[in-house]
Amino acid sequence: MANRGAGAVSRDRKQVVFVGGSVAGLIGALALARSGQRVTILEKDPTPLPETPDQAFDAWDRRGSPQVRHSHAFLGRMLKLIREREPALLARLLSLGAEEITFRAQARRYFEDPSFEPGDDDVVLLACRRVTLEWALRRHALATGLVEFRDGAEVTGLVTSGERGARPRVTGVQLRTRSGAVETVAADLVVDASGRRTKLADWLEAIGAPRPREEKQPCGIFYSSRFYRLFPGVPRPNQDGVIGGDLGYIKFGIFPGDSGTFSITLAAAPDDDPMRAVLRGPGFDAATHAIPMLIEWVKPEVSTPISEVNGMANLNDVRRHMVENSEPLALGIVAIGDSLVHANPITGRGCTLAWITSYALADAMSKHPDDLRALALALDAAVEREGAPWLRAQMAQDRDAVAVNEAMRRGEDPFRFEQADGSVDPARFARSVVRDGLMPATRENLDVMRALMRVAHMLDAPEDLTGRPEITAAALAAHARRHERPPLVVGPSRSEMLEILAQPA
Repeated sequence: MANRGAGAVSRDRKQVVFVGGSVAGLIGALALARSGQRVTILEKDPTPLPETPDQAFDAWDRRGSPQVRHSHAFLGRMLKLIREREPALLARLLSLGAEEITFRAQARRYFEDPSFEPGDDDVVLLACRRVTLEWALRRHALATGLVEFRDGAEVTGLVTSGERGARPRVTGVQLRTRSGAVETVAADLVVDASGRRTKLADWLEAIGAPRPREEKQPCGIFYSSRFYRLFPGVPRPNQDGVIGGDLGYIKFGIFPGDSGTFSITLAAAPDDDPMRAVLRGPGFDAATHAIPMLIEWVKPEVSTPISEVNGMANLNDVRRHMVENSEPLALGIVAIGDSLVHANPITGRGCTLAWITSYALADAMSKHPDDLRALALALDAAVEREGAPWLRAQMAQDRDAVAVNEAMRRGEDPFRFEQADGSVDPARFARSVVRDGLMPATRENLDVMRALMRVAHMLDAPEDLTGRPEITAAALAAHARRHERPPLVVGPSRSEMLEILAQPA
C-alpha cells in the first residue's frame, strides 16, 4: 500500500467547501473547480444576484462584506491572473464598462517618447467598482456550471473525524440555514474565505486546535468613501489611475470606476475626533472642496454623488498563521483572502491578495492532492513569499504615518530632519526623501516611475525597490532640488481644515 503521507485523502475528486461567497470565495472556488474538484460555496448573506451591476450597487444586501461600498483598486498582479486564467471574466468586466488604465498611457503623459519594456504591459489598473467586480465574478462562476452556490447558509462551526491524533482532522462544517435549520456539510477540505471578521479562531478552539497566531497592528486610520458619476461627455479630470495624497493629518484617494463612476476616500486617525466629521455628508463634502486635487472631480458641472458617505473603522494589518513549527494547526482546513492576510485598505491590495492566495491554494492542491499536511505547508510558504513582504512593508508605513500624524498634532513638522545641534534625524530624513525625493522622481525618471508602480501593483516585492542603488540615487537627487519646485500635494493645514469642518453646513 502506498504511503499517502499525513492527512492523506483519496486521489478521487475532492469535495471542497468554501465558507464565504465574496471575492476570495468565488475566485478560490472557481480555481479549484477548474482543477477538477467538486466545489460548494456557503454564503451567510441571503443575497440573490440582482439583474445588473447598477441594481447591485443601489440595493445589493452585502452586510457581511461592508467593504463593497468602499473604494477599491484592482492591481496589475490581479489583472494578470485574470487575463491568464479567466479571460472570459475580463471580457465580461470590460463589457460592463470597466476600463484598463495602462502604464504606457500614464508614462506618455509625463515623458516624451518613453522607451518601454515587455513587462510594462503587466502594469495595468482595472478601473471598476467592487460591486461590479463581485457581481460579474459571481455570474461568471455560476455560468461555468462548475460551482454550487448556497446563500443564506451561515457556517457555525467545524466538524471533525473524531480520530485521536496530534492535530484534529476537519471533515466538514455545521451551518444554519435562513429558516433556522441546522445542517452538516461533509468536505475533504474546508476553505475559510469569510473575510477579516472570520470566526475561524473560535471554530478551531472548539475542536481542540490552537487559535491562529496573529501578526496584528492598527492601520492608524478610519476611512470614509463616497461614489460619484461623471456627467455624460465629461472626461476624468486626471487620467493617472488611482490618485492620492497625504497631508499628514488626512489621506485621500480618487479611485476610477466602471461606466463613468469614481469614488473618493478620506482617511484620518481614529483618535482625531474633530476629523470624524468627514464620516458624514456635510463634513465629507467640505473636505473634498478644500483639497485642490479633489475639487476638480466634485465640481457640480463635472460629477454628481451616487451614494451616501460610508465609513469603516477598527482597521488592522493582520496575518493569521495556520501553520506553526512546520505543522498545520488542523488538517483539512485552510484560509485564503482577508481571513488569512489583510492590510490597510487604502493601498487597495485586498482583492489582489485574494487572487494570489486563491491560486496559491489551487496550485498547492494540484501538487499535493492526497496530502493535507503538505498542502497546508505549500500554501503557507506561498503566502510568506507572495503576501508577507507587502504586509511587512505596510506595517512599517502605517507606523510611520501614525508618527507623522502625532507630530503634526503636537505642532511639529514631521519632515524637518535638521536638529538643533546640527545633526540629522535619520527617520525624518528618510521620510522627507520619500515625500520630496522619490515621489517627485517618478515624474522625472521613467525607471523610477516603472519601479515604483511595479511594487504598487504587487508585480515586484518592496525590497526590489529599496535594493536598487540607481533608484535611491534618483530619489536623493530629486530631494536635493526640493526647494526648487512646488510640493506634489497641497491642501489646507490641519488647523485650517478644522475651521472648515466646524462651519455650519
